[in-house]
Amino acid sequence: MLAAVALVAGLLGGSKLAAVPENLGCPALPATTIVATTIVSTAAQCPALEVSGNVGQGTVSIDPAFDVSVSAAQLARTTEGNAVLAGFAADGRQLFSLPVAALGAFHVYVPLATAAQQQVARLTLASDRGSAERRAAPGAETGAEIISLSDQRVILAWNANAFPAIRVAESPEKTPIATGSGSSTFEQMTIDTRSRRLYVTFSDGVRSTTRGFTIFGR
Repeated sequence: MLAAVALVAGLLGGSKLAAVPENLGCPALPATTIVATTIVSTAAQCPALEVSGNVGQGTVSIDPAFDVSVSAAQLARTTEGNAVLAGFAADGRQLFSLPVAALGAFHVYVPLATAAQQQVARLTLASDRGSAERRAAPGAETGAEIISLSDQRVILAWNANAFPAIRVAESPEKTPIATGSGSSTFEQMTIDTRSRRLYVTFSDGVRSTTRGFTIFGR
């Protein structure tokens, strides 16, 4: 009953957000060199693919990636590294290749134009300690079931088999108040919030989409 009622509320109350406008002066791979003296101000907001993971002894992994907008100063630079992060389109075309200095956990913002972000279907990470790959989960409609449990808490459920990681915020411009991950088709989490509307960013593993949802019962 919870799932049925909330699913209807989520689908009716959800709205997909438009992509952040792109600054034409932002650096973007596959340029061979990205340096700090680029023409765009280091404070300008630029599109990027946020990628994290781990390069350990016998353990190499890539976490679900998110499309974000960050300051130009935060963008990864092409440097020497002990690992190479690469992105590929569904037809096998390489979209970018970025050296990553990673011994243990790593976290980078890959400078990637919005059009290229939308084509990413596979990420690979190769190092002398091993390699890892992450592919986009099979296509599914972004949806969430969000029900008020009290005036301070809600329960959120989503399909983590299609979207292995999510971020939840009270507005598109604010820092996420919660993150979730999993692998089941009905993953659940509770969130402390007084808001009547939440914005959920769904990662399919290699890219992400944000939608707004009205909370059922508020």
